[in-house]
Amino acid sequence: MKPIKKQISSFSLTKLLYNRKFTISLSVFLAFVFWLIIMINQNPVRQQTFTDVPVNVSLDNTVAGENGMGIVSDISAQKFTVTVSGPSYIVSSLKTDDFSLYASAAEITEPGTYDLEVFGTRGTAKTGYTFVSYSPATVNVTVDYIDTKEFTITPKLVGVGASGGLVAETPVVSGTESDTVSIKGPRTVMDTIDTVAAYAEVNKTLSSSETFDADIILYDKDGNEISAENLTLSTKSVKVTVPISKKATVRVKPTFTKLPSGMSEADISYSVNHTTVTIIGTPDVIANITELSLSAIDFTGVSVNSNSFDVSANLPDGVKILDSIDYFTVNIDTSSYQEKTFTVSNVKFAGLSGGLTAKSGSSIKNVKICGPKSVISKITAGDLYAEINLADKSAGEHTVNAVIKSDNFSNIWQVGSYSTTVTIR
Repeated sequence: MKPIKKQISSFSLTKLLYNRKFTISLSVFLAFVFWLIIMINQNPVRQQTFTDVPVNVSLDNTVAGENGMGIVSDISAQKFTVTVSGPSYIVSSLKTDDFSLYASAAEITEPGTYDLEVFGTRGTAKTGYTFVSYSPATVNVTVDYIDTKEFTITPKLVGVGASGGLVAETPVVSGTESDTVSIKGPRTVMDTIDTVAAYAEVNKTLSSSETFDADIILYDKDGNEISAENLTLSTKSVKVTVPISKKATVRVKPTFTKLPSGMSEADISYSVNHTTVTIIGTPDVIANITELSLSAIDFTGVSVNSNSFDVSANLPDGVKILDSIDYFTVNIDTSSYQEKTFTVSNVKFAGLSGGLTAKSGSSIKNVKICGPKSVISKITAGDLYAEINLADKSAGEHTVNAVIKSDNFSNIWQVGSYSTTVTIR
């Protein structure tokens, strides 16, 4: 206890009053207390004005919001002047962040433009003041249904040309980008969108395919540009490629399959309804095409009374026909041919696995053979045999296709297809 008593006995108020640091601190504190008393008693209330204050409007938990409507006007661009009143020491300490403005949209039930009354609300713990006025007193709000739609992008490039002998084809949205865009916005604007274009000013002559950056531009049915100010686009730009191609006019050539061994395509007399055709494609591919082959005609389908065939063209990748031709008609001249029907009893097996034997169940009847008249007039059933391939067959009974041949005449062919039953042991 002695050290404490010693400290107390050594304390001197006189010494403290003569301490410079203490007296300065005490003076500042007392001055603030006197100023506060004066401000409270002599100037209790004052007003202060705040400018450029934003307002908040929400459709949450309203009829409009629940019905899919949204605010489409730019509320953030509207600023307000707010006057508050209260004790000077409170008002002077206020900042714009201490309060906020709002307008209720509870009464909005359908699309339109409304002037909603503005109110103030305290945003912090500071109290003791009141809102006096708001200027303007209302906020202008436009409400509409909000729709989302998918539109196909149409490339629209200006000033695209191709070097001599080449063709600038229709531009396409390129790469891995989608050729559609999703747009969200007010129905009154969405309903006016007719075309979504990928627009770019190229103004260039191209000698090879080239890709350009293009901006998404919206147009109405009259070709007028639509502002995207109140719209949300899934993308605002895409890449567009201009394919540069080359045209060529080439002759058309029919092809045939299952020809008899003694005939070649040169032995067949035919006509095509389009002897030449104009094709277009990448320059390097077109440069190597001198003729356009047609899909092969199965010659076992050719007979005296069956000699007209509609076939398509065999087009290389990247090549298309410019003419409006879906198919080509090939007419085979069969005036020198003749037909005759036989029963073929002679059967030859091919591809039979070792250790197995095969036997045909019966003769093949009503086999129609076609060929030159000079040959058909002297051919007999003994000149014919049915060749049957058993390469993939095991023991058992099988129904298999038969190919009719002749060792004596190599320029004849079967008309149609034939089958027989074979037993393998």
